[in-house]
Amino acid sequence: MKIRPALTVLTCAVALALSGCNLVGGSPDPEGSAGQVTVTVALVPDPPGASEFYRQQFDAFEKANPGIAVKVLENPSDQQLNAVELMFQQGNAPDLFRAQDDGMDRMAARGWVAPLDEFVTPDFLARFPKGSMDPATSGLHRDGKLMSLPLVWGPWSTLRVFLYNEDLLKKSGFTAPPKTWSELERMATKITADGQGKSFGYAPTAAKAVAVEMLADTAVPYSVPASGIDLRTGKPATASPGLVEAVELHRRMQAAKVMMPGWESWDGSRAFKEFAAGRLAMYPTPPWHVAEVRKLAPEIKMGITGLPVPDAGRGAYLPLSKSFSPLWSMSAQSKHKAESWKVLDFLSSDAFHSAYYQKFGTLTALEGAWKADAEKNPDQAAILKVAQETMRRAPNPGLASAGGKAITDALAAKPDLKSTDAAFSSIIKNQPFAPAAAKLDQQLQTFLDQTTADLKAKGKTGSAKDLTFAGWDPLKDFTPGG
Repeated sequence: MKIRPALTVLTCAVALALSGCNLVGGSPDPEGSAGQVTVTVALVPDPPGASEFYRQQFDAFEKANPGIAVKVLENPSDQQLNAVELMFQQGNAPDLFRAQDDGMDRMAARGWVAPLDEFVTPDFLARFPKGSMDPATSGLHRDGKLMSLPLVWGPWSTLRVFLYNEDLLKKSGFTAPPKTWSELERMATKITADGQGKSFGYAPTAAKAVAVEMLADTAVPYSVPASGIDLRTGKPATASPGLVEAVELHRRMQAAKVMMPGWESWDGSRAFKEFAAGRLAMYPTPPWHVAEVRKLAPEIKMGITGLPVPDAGRGAYLPLSKSFSPLWSMSAQSKHKAESWKVLDFLSSDAFHSAYYQKFGTLTALEGAWKADAEKNPDQAAILKVAQETMRRAPNPGLASAGGKAITDALAAKPDLKSTDAAFSSIIKNQPFAPAAAKLDQQLQTFLDQTTADLKAKGKTGSAKDLTFAGWDPLKDFTPGG
């Protein structure tokens, strides 16, 4: 009997969740039926409905590949990496696992990720947009080796859109969304007042006020809110006026009780639920929220546009710093690499990507699976338009040099040096952000100096020079070597 996952893992005990939880129906047979090889896949039940979707897809795969059984291990999104790490440490690693962005590097640094080059063919690479699988810019390669495969469309991970409820705006006398931060503040203030506690003008998307970073990306180079470093200079820049004002904008609206109450504890789905219910008028968001809103409120008059920019004008575009974000990796400890590759090949097929698009409305890495349909869909056409108008190619020090990767990896391991917690504290406690930003910059400089010295002592490279792209204009597409 093939193993089936539960619709959700959240009912598992915490101990089970941390080591991979697989709830079953029927009689479990870990080894699969006679003559079968079992490939284990660790993933998360995200987006909503993913559990059922993946099981249906793997059922179809098993039917086409009767010699392979796919066993799904689910963990909550916020525990996924820790759970997979524990499985490796216990000698019970999955064959395939989902590790996004820095998570893949975290696994690869421990020697747990298997390069995929031995399996890749020219026909396989041809599935992806031309040039997107170049090792220097794919975002999936490390030291020239393919270490991961993507799921979502290249811009999808960093694209941000601004959603607005046309009816709520119209009710307060507005015929168009805000184009600037001051317009956003003014409109949100009036909409909240007019809502009289039943609807609100704005929310910063989720706990930790993630909208601060989204709006700041229109004011300063993306690396400033992401890591505190300005890639034009290689120096700490948390105190950059654009980032400071993005925090202050939210601090003012919080103090004036303009923002929807309770956002401080929201998870990643609360904003689109409140928006779909007609209680939230405007907010910036990753594009996947669009499809979730439509599922809950198909007839809502939802506008989709680019993020408002500073009153002084746009200072930066949203970044395209790599072709794709890593997602699917193969375990270096897998005893069934050939069979695991067949599963990865399936997860990178037109059939799977088309099914994923149809189910979730997510634009995926294989553009041929959705582009014709997306251009006919008003919501998705709007998303594509925002991407074209608001995104530009940007440098990526982690892909540009070994020293850049060493420094960016070190920074990624120090999230306390990012602006996130200090910005959140400033907003909630109604305290100016600039002093906290200046303190963070001092701490960042100390950390960079120490990291550079540590790397040098080990005979390795890595310094501010590797974080510096002096010719880059964040208002233009970045050209390596240009």
